[in-house]
Amino acid sequence: MKPAPVIDSGDGVLKDDLRQHLSRTCPDQELRRWYDPLGLSVSESEHCCLVRFPHAYFATWFETSVRDLFEKEVGRFLGDGYAVRYQTRCGGSDKRQPLATLRAVTDFPYGHRFTFETFLANEKNHFPLALAREVAGGREARYNPFLLCGPSGAGKTHLLRAMANAVSRSRPSAAVFFGSIDDIGNRYADPTANPHEIRAAIVASDFLFIDELADVKRDPILEQELVLLFNAFHDAGKQMVFSCRERVASCDFGPTLKSRLEWGLMVHLKLPDLDVRVRCVEHANRDKRLGLSREQTLTLASRFEGFRQLEGVLLRIEAFRRHTGQELTDAELARHIRLSEDRKAPELTPERILAICAEHFTLGVADITGHSRRKELVFARQTAMALCRALLGMSYPALGKVFGGKDHSTVLYSIRKFQQLQDADRDTKLMFRQLAKKCRQGSPA
Repeated sequence: MKPAPVIDSGDGVLKDDLRQHLSRTCPDQELRRWYDPLGLSVSESEHCCLVRFPHAYFATWFETSVRDLFEKEVGRFLGDGYAVRYQTRCGGSDKRQPLATLRAVTDFPYGHRFTFETFLANEKNHFPLALAREVAGGREARYNPFLLCGPSGAGKTHLLRAMANAVSRSRPSAAVFFGSIDDIGNRYADPTANPHEIRAAIVASDFLFIDELADVKRDPILEQELVLLFNAFHDAGKQMVFSCRERVASCDFGPTLKSRLEWGLMVHLKLPDLDVRVRCVEHANRDKRLGLSREQTLTLASRFEGFRQLEGVLLRIEAFRRHTGQELTDAELARHIRLSEDRKAPELTPERILAICAEHFTLGVADITGHSRRKELVFARQTAMALCRALLGMSYPALGKVFGGKDHSTVLYSIRKFQQLQDADRDTKLMFRQLAKKCRQGSPA
């Protein structure tokens, strides 16, 4: 058997390399406090990193303070497939005793950057973060289902992936099903697939994580299948976690799915405050060595309200620094901000969709939202309703209010009728796609 390379004080090369890796995310003062006292060794044949603590009190502090950070960075440093084992000296002798959790897998199948430690939050989002930790670490499905709601850019997907990563560290990969509504829909879309077999494969997991649950409104058949999956997981006492950009009460779910979702616990994530956004930029600046000044950091944090927008402009700056090697001047920063903002389309609203449809069909907005049954007006009205439904996810009652106070059943009929026209006529489908693209881009029709 190949001898395990030791990375303790007697063989400091690998330990120094790991320390240098950790220094990208942890200050030197902190590393002197908790990293330098560790004894470590790595067995390549067993794919295992052994951590030795100087005493039990140190082990207890490590467990609650830096263990998650350490395991994440060890996973990045060593690569996938490694595990960490812990031992504590007993009474100063060479006898070793394991911690309560002896072995922890360092893989992060849903992304190394998605952890509870990297989820930046202040007191506004402290409650959702604390509950997410509790659910991921719980031995029973106490809050089932658990729903993370909030606007785009609030960090729902990050927290959902962090929960899945936390669960995966102590369970086999087959125990977790993680996917979006589109991922599940693609499984059922295969004409050769057996729905019963697909359902059985998903239900075999112990945890169900679904991102952006609101997208199920686009497919009533898939919503029915989701109810069956829900029933199976709930009856078996298996944990379900969903993210949704809307509160359940605001979603146009069917009564069966909505009533089941209301059994669980819903928490609402809010967009990050300025202090949280500053910390986000500071972390990226330190981790990626962007060379941002304090003033540039504040400028970025002030201009972009959501995590997703911030990550986009920071990625652009990172690419600029990596490929040019130049310092980021204030003028260059302003250019990157302008380009990032230029990519944003005007806010998409029902009024904007109506205006684009009115221009395309050479009609007035009042004509489209009115009650005339002229053929060309009916077709334009059905097109606008279908666009609002597809692009904004509006409920049928909400659409009825926008279109002149129409009954929700009338709206439902109109959208179904237009869908039939699309299925039967290629030109109608092409026109709908072109109008949808113009609505998203903000281009004139």
